[in-house]
Amino acid sequence: MSLLRDLTVGALVSRLVAMLVLCALLGLLTALLARILGDRRPQFDGRLTLNPFAHLAVGGALVAAVFGMGWIRQMRFDPSANRFGPAGTALVPIVALLLLALTVPLVDPLRSLAVSLLPRTTGYAVVYTLLQYQQLALGTCLLNLLPLPGLAAGAIWTALRPDKEKRIALLEPLALGLLAAVIVAGLISSPARLLMPYFSALA
Repeated sequence: MSLLRDLTVGALVSRLVAMLVLCALLGLLTALLARILGDRRPQFDGRLTLNPFAHLAVGGALVAAVFGMGWIRQMRFDPSANRFGPAGTALVPIVALLLLALTVPLVDPLRSLAVSLLPRTTGYAVVYTLLQYQQLALGTCLLNLLPLPGLAAGAIWTALRPDKEKRIALLEPLALGLLAAVIVAGLISSPARLLMPYFSALA
């Protein structure tokens, strides 16, 4: 695969660093939105934090490092505690993804600062990592709109059938494994480069 041939160690490291930032932001945003709507379960599960390792899914991070889009560890919700019920629970991760996408243009000033303030070599590394974050955020947001168990939008299934949560949780590794295989096969690719001009003035 040409994609794999074109990957460098620097690109992999930059994407992994970017994925850690993404995990921290997306995980915190999702847990915080749930808490605002009355659902404390993510908070009790230790997800109301900026610690990226509380949200990291190893498989999602590896796919992100190679293919530019991934996922975080599935978050569990309590639809009965959400003030809008199952509908509110299903919307929490979707709104969190939209907020994550809105961070992409906010990174542009950081890229400009890195160029102007940092030494050339360090500045290039920082700018490249920030660019990887922007592309990774866009790709991950779109990927996670798929209503698959294990992805953010997959929370709709446990929101609608909380009594089947354990059974749905058992399907998550299978669903994510099939998704990873589809991505590796090249049937799904990140649309980040196509979307970047609409989200970043520096694209």
